[in-house]
Amino acid sequence: MGASTSTSPPTRRVMDVLHALATAGQPLTSSQLATACGISSSTCALLLTELHQRNWVTRRDDRRYVLGSGLFGLVNGLRRQFPLLDHGRQVLGDLHQSLQAACSMSMIGDDHLTTIDAVGHATNGEHAVGQRFPIDPPFGLVAMAWRGDDAVDRWLRQVTPRLTQADIESHRTVFADIRDRGYGAWRFDDAHLALHERLTAVLASMEPGEQLSRRLSSLMTMVTLTSVTRTLENDLATAEFIVIPVFGDDGQPRYQIEARLSRPADLTLATLDAAVGAAQRHLAAVVT
Repeated sequence: MGASTSTSPPTRRVMDVLHALATAGQPLTSSQLATACGISSSTCALLLTELHQRNWVTRRDDRRYVLGSGLFGLVNGLRRQFPLLDHGRQVLGDLHQSLQAACSMSMIGDDHLTTIDAVGHATNGEHAVGQRFPIDPPFGLVAMAWRGDDAVDRWLRQVTPRLTQADIESHRTVFADIRDRGYGAWRFDDAHLALHERLTAVLASMEPGEQLSRRLSSLMTMVTLTSVTRTLENDLATAEFIVIPVFGDDGQPRYQIEARLSRPADLTLATLDAAVGAAQRHLAAVVT
């Protein structure tokens, strides 16, 4: 995680410790937490003592720490504010089983997507819960597909790297395909797949900073994915990703589900459409 820079260092240190415990996937010692958060052992011990007194962390018999029951109040508050958390977990599980796909759900903001749950993905990967990333092509196309022409035009002209006019027209065509289909589908361009795999391996070996890694991964995705939304009847066997909008009562997508297909041999378009429709109907009743 590294040391934080903040106008309120004590507050950020507490947040870093809780975040480290939430994402570790296993109990951690005080020393491990200090290293992960870039703070001294004495500072970490003081923080853990305070958090333990409030039951926000629990120390096990082996002197390792986990999140504590004192956080249940925060969890219940989040469930009241975001009712999709419980319902979304059920839907992601159903899609994971029926499509044999790793699935995640994101909340759509004005210019960012925030991952709120994932099933079938590694917990510390690009689909980690709580991660925010810009709405960029291709996955931002579903979030933007039902917005007004002026908003879409501004968005297309602000994408980095700057789109050519041909790129803009191509994306407009995909917008129409997504609206007609009700969701989006993409596959890796065969001509660029090997490049994507090589660059992914290079990133893994270099271990760049988190922000740089996300940006480079986003750029690779932009150039290596091509939409098969319009031709899914013929190209389902090649589809790698689908992105499903979850609409609010204003007719705009409030959330979206991203599914990485493993392309099982028995997957049919009828099965896919039925799974997508069931997910949207289940969540429509609870989106606020």
